[in-house]
Amino acid sequence: MKAINLSELFGQKIFRIPDYQRGYSWEHKQLSELWDDIQEIPFKETEFRPHYTGTIYVEASEPLDSEKWLSGTTFFSVVDGQQRLTTISILLYELLKRSGAGYCNEESTDLKKAYLYKPNLTGESKIYRFSYSPSDRNQSYLLNKIFEDDNVIFDQSHYNLYSKNLAYAKNFFAEKIGQIEHSEREILFRKITTALRFDFREIEKDLDVQAVFETMNNRGKSLSTLEKLKNRLMHLCEKLPSPTEDRKNLRERINQSWGVMYGWLARNPENILDEDEFLSAHLSLLRTPKEAVFSEKLAEEKLFEMFCNRPEQYENEIGSKEEKVTFEKIQSYIQSLSSFAPKWYDVHNSKIKQLNKILLLNRGKEIRIFLTQLMSHSLTVSQLIELLNKLEAIFFRNRIQGIGVIDERTFASWARELFRAEYTISEILERMDNLLAIPVPTANMVQFFNGLYNYERGTKGFHRWGNLKYFLFEYEDYLKKIFAETNDKVTLEDFESTTIEHIIPQHFIENWHEKVNEVSISLKTEHIHHGVKVMLNTLGNLTILKNGKNSSLGNRSWEQKRHRFQTGSYNEIQIARYEVWNRNSICNRGEEMLRFLVSKIPGLALQSVDIDTILYSDQKTKAAIKDGLKLVEEVILE
Repeated sequence: MKAINLSELFGQKIFRIPDYQRGYSWEHKQLSELWDDIQEIPFKETEFRPHYTGTIYVEASEPLDSEKWLSGTTFFSVVDGQQRLTTISILLYELLKRSGAGYCNEESTDLKKAYLYKPNLTGESKIYRFSYSPSDRNQSYLLNKIFEDDNVIFDQSHYNLYSKNLAYAKNFFAEKIGQIEHSEREILFRKITTALRFDFREIEKDLDVQAVFETMNNRGKSLSTLEKLKNRLMHLCEKLPSPTEDRKNLRERINQSWGVMYGWLARNPENILDEDEFLSAHLSLLRTPKEAVFSEKLAEEKLFEMFCNRPEQYENEIGSKEEKVTFEKIQSYIQSLSSFAPKWYDVHNSKIKQLNKILLLNRGKEIRIFLTQLMSHSLTVSQLIELLNKLEAIFFRNRIQGIGVIDERTFASWARELFRAEYTISEILERMDNLLAIPVPTANMVQFFNGLYNYERGTKGFHRWGNLKYFLFEYEDYLKKIFAETNDKVTLEDFESTTIEHIIPQHFIENWHEKVNEVSISLKTEHIHHGVKVMLNTLGNLTILKNGKNSSLGNRSWEQKRHRFQTGSYNEIQIARYEVWNRNSICNRGEEMLRFLVSKIPGLALQSVDIDTILYSDQKTKAAIKDGLKLVEEVILE
């Protein structure tokens, strides 16, 4: 078949993206590649050399009632090639927008009619040569924001990842075209409309278009499992022995369900949720995998066993055969899947502080699935907060080696039990209480913190504790209450931009020699190096600083640091209240911080413990270091 150029492709044709296709997914890489390809098309004798741009697979379709006024035109659904056609249409729009009088001796108005839309006699109605189906949420954004048609109303709540990608493509080409002269734009127009060549193929009517689509991938990005699954369900829908109207309604429900899911997963353009992870998370509720949850790969395999032509050839998780594909099976699945989407979104975009704290401690899929089930129950705010606080307490305890109470992958099983109504929220709450009531083997806690000082390489002491940053944020909240303040100085939103820093620097210079010598002078020679490292990396000498603040302070004197700390976080303000910063200051602050840490561990046994072994060093060097780093002989852990 002869490849045709864009003028011939658009000719007397109207293209629509059918309902089983995803939205626009091209990003900078694909846009740049297309732009560079066009720029490099050479001129040969009297024309530009043809440049093959790919195959466009289409299926003939019927115009809507509102489109039947347009005669002599054939309507097509794009089965494969929508990403390229979308991109070229956006490029053409931006090029014609800046065409002035026109290109190639044709007026701008005529060019727009040839490549963008067909207007009726009054000009009030337009049929775009390329667009989505009218029911698609992306349609109004494409026409209103990309093609700048003010007659089309856009609902801002429909803005999603695909909208963001469309806007990026528009801005990308607008910037490129804005940098070149009119003569260069005319050359660009000629290249696009005459040199780009397409292999145009119409799918035969006796072929199953869904089956054809399932074998294809759009250029640049492969289809996600979620996209392939939608097509598979539609394919199976057509094979059901149900009345035509039932199959049509089910197909529409599939479309609606995927519209709901795509809307929620892409609702926050700054935090796009992975489609395949979402799919595997939901499947982990429906089925019991061999591991705690399904991986994305295993979820894809399992779903296409559940929804294939003969699913009964496969076993489910309890050893029985998979059920045959029926109207009810598809209906039940899509309802469950689409109702899971807003819960999944809420977990990843929550304003609930307690929930976000949990995700800082553990972002595993198991925990996020469990949170969806907690939030899906009709709980009051106080009940939900109570549950989340208990969950946080369990996780915090688990972060101290030797006193953990549960394998956190178990929460996937708890989630399934809630989802299947095998357990109630009250029973889950009772489980949490039982975990928190498990006595704490205090010696294990001491051994864990003690062991942080025994690494020969890298940072020593509390700086090695993986949960230290989270703990310092918790201590920040504690200090806010102690200071009777209401405003936050540092919030969880600052977590990634906040670093853990030493008050007396690890690599200290003259400003701090005197303070360090207060420790080293009382130690035996063989203990000096270790003793200094202990002081620098103990809990009291560590704090959180926001936005790289420490880089500007570095090795500056205590007076300079103290002045800056006075207007910082509550951690900094507490530190700045000390007149001097030395071993005693570090010991005093460290003791208060450790008491707070102990208060966060329900079930901690009451007993006397030498806190020096937790805060400072191991038993071997403790006696030598105690003289220089005196804290307390004993403290009641309560």
